[in-house]
Amino acid sequence: MQILDRYVLRRFIVSLIFAIVFFVVIVICVDMVGNLARFIDKEVPAFVVVKYYLYYVPFIVNSLGLPMAMLLASMLSIGQMAKHNELAAIKSAGISMNRMFVGVLAFSLLISAAALIFAEKVVPATNQGKTQIEQKYLGLNKTNTSTTVTNMLLRDSLERRVFISRYNTRTKTAQRVTIQTYEGNTITERIDIKSMRWKDDVWVLESGYKRHFSNGAEDAVPFKNEIDKHLNFTPAQLAEKRANPEDMSYSELKNFIDEIVRNGGDTRKWQVDLNFKLSAPFASFILVLFGAPLASSKQRSGAIFGLILSAVIFLIYFGLLRFVQTLGQLGKLPPLTAAWLTNVIFLCLGLVVLIKAKK
Repeated sequence: MQILDRYVLRRFIVSLIFAIVFFVVIVICVDMVGNLARFIDKEVPAFVVVKYYLYYVPFIVNSLGLPMAMLLASMLSIGQMAKHNELAAIKSAGISMNRMFVGVLAFSLLISAAALIFAEKVVPATNQGKTQIEQKYLGLNKTNTSTTVTNMLLRDSLERRVFISRYNTRTKTAQRVTIQTYEGNTITERIDIKSMRWKDDVWVLESGYKRHFSNGAEDAVPFKNEIDKHLNFTPAQLAEKRANPEDMSYSELKNFIDEIVRNGGDTRKWQVDLNFKLSAPFASFILVLFGAPLASSKQRSGAIFGLILSAVIFLIYFGLLRFVQTLGQLGKLPPLTAAWLTNVIFLCLGLVVLIKAKK
């Protein structure tokens, strides 16, 4: 059986590579149609444009490209085997279709686990790099039209993270601010500020506590009207700042949510996004579980049919995913349910299709 597993898996991997490259190229070409004129107008250097799209590739693969490519690869590889009567030969040898899918499904589960790590370690960093290029070269900073901006998280430096519960763009004042200083993954200092304001080109910390952590001990010191010359952001930058879950890892987003809770904010939207960071990578496995048995039942299905059917299935999956995500953000569904419901539905449908596949 190892020979058959390797054969099926090899065909699947070849189709997967083709599908990922095809999908990434299409998305980049579409994006370039909209942005190329802007790059030329802003006289952006060619190496920066290349860097921009290199930063963009992980996001494309992580958000839509990999699940769609996995589904398409299963439809193409298994569909082509069905078209050329290879599945009939396998069944005549007494091997069930379900057994034939074992290698592909195991590989898909491995890819989902790798996607989880990829989304945690690579995507946030590359998204931040892409955003920085947009802000520096394309001038895509969008100033907030509202007077009040809530729930902001920013990295003031490599060691300092700042959470602001509420910021008033008109008065240039911030309420319930937390500044955390790290050494590696360890917090060495935490400053809790009731309010701070911008005055004479510096931030004035009006009242709060400084906590220093060393060797398991904590030293808390109150302060009033203290000037902090080390905060490296301005009111204009705060007016543009938005907390983007795609720019944060799971741990960073969880810390962000904890700060919102501590400051009495509404975390529904962020809780849904946090749970989606865990559920989204497993779409690859679930869509293969759904697509591979379906492709095996189409004895004369061609590549075009597989492409069209993959697109239809993915559109249904993605549409349902966004629908339940919105319900979760509106509080109509619990965050955990909103994040996993689509996967559970397609998992059940995939098992039904798998059971009904010809033995």
